[in-house]
Amino acid sequence: MNRSVLTIIILFYFLTAESQEVNTWHISFNPLNLAEPQVSIGTGFEYRFLNRFGLWSEVSVILFNSYLNKEWSKLNGFRFIFQPRYYTGDARSFFITPELRLKGFNYHTTGNFINPAIADTLNLNYKASQMLIGGAIVFGKKINLSANKKLVLEITAGIGAKHRSIKRKDIPAGYTYLFLENAFGLAPHTNYDNDGTPYFPAGLRLFWQLK
Repeated sequence: MNRSVLTIIILFYFLTAESQEVNTWHISFNPLNLAEPQVSIGTGFEYRFLNRFGLWSEVSVILFNSYLNKEWSKLNGFRFIFQPRYYTGDARSFFITPELRLKGFNYHTTGNFINPAIADTLNLNYKASQMLIGGAIVFGKKINLSANKKLVLEITAGIGAKHRSIKRKDIPAGYTYLFLENAFGLAPHTNYDNDGTPYFPAGLRLFWQLK
């Protein structure tokens, strides 16, 4: 047997040896979605099949643009997050998890486009779509808010990286987007195609045990 496969099997055995089957479902809500630059609303579900292991996922609908990128209009899209969680501590209230995050959205905006061959610049109204793919390591803590332990506050924070790809539609042939120099540095790289940047996912969610 391949050594790496054997190592994974042994590691999984030790991680689950002291786990007990629980089979509980939880629904979650993130109120901070309403305060983000791209306002969204959604819900998440977690399935705890062992007291040390759970699968959590959240799907949100992006409704409109808020206080950043004010030149974007008619914005809509989605966000999807998935976490396979490992719980630790005596109360199994701390967890660590890898995170997969996808976000896609469409919008209308304006921008300058240059054609180097003829030294021409156009200011265009155009449609665009963006897709962001991110991965991170996230740490979390659950805090009971009710005596029956069904209502729980969850706090998470992590570090990771994301990749942004942009499709600008109906642009005249030979013209490319003209980037502004002052958009570099600490400014969000929201107009940079094929751009990789770090990101720091954080969350404050309410969980309710369904079963």
